[in-house]
Amino acid sequence: MVNPDTSPRPGRPRDTDKDLAVLIAARHLLAEVGYPAATVVAIAKRAGVNTPAIYRRWPTRQALLEEAIHGPGGYPAPEPTGDLRADLATWVRIFLARADSPAARAGVPGLLADSQSDQARRRLLAIGAPVRKAFAELLDGAMDDGRIPRGVDTDLLFEILSGTTTFHALARGGDPEPFVTGLSGALYVMAAQGKPPHRV
Repeated sequence: MVNPDTSPRPGRPRDTDKDLAVLIAARHLLAEVGYPAATVVAIAKRAGVNTPAIYRRWPTRQALLEEAIHGPGGYPAPEPTGDLRADLATWVRIFLARADSPAARAGVPGLLADSQSDQARRRLLAIGAPVRKAFAELLDGAMDDGRIPRGVDTDLLFEILSGTTTFHALARGGDPEPFVTGLSGALYVMAAQGKPPHRV
């Protein structure tokens, strides 16, 4: 079933350049004026588009800001190198950089407060699906060639990666390298354990 919140609406074909301009404008405004003032009207003015053009692509302000913060942005998924421990460290650095961006630091608390519905949660899952898939493929490749055992819960490890980096960026900060080393090492150990034992 197609999710209406993430499907393009009927009408003219999407202009990807215009979409990108809107997302960039949203990130800049979040960083400059904060979450409450990053309105659709302000974003449209900064991007040089009209508000109906924004609502044709994003059904709500929250949907737009979710994509601006949690979408792929300038951090494409890294290519696997064959060294899982090093690859996991790269993923942690990328997620930490995204979570520590001015737009994310300004926007995430507001979005968490405003996006409590099942519909909003489905939108977030849809936005993050390509990145989640790439992370699962990294671990699947390591399972296929025997570097880690079968049965790794890739969804759980992805959520640990995402949630821990977000919390660290918002609440801790400081020198990122000890955190990168610690979290990537923990993810590697969990992956190397494979499927956890069944509990009766």
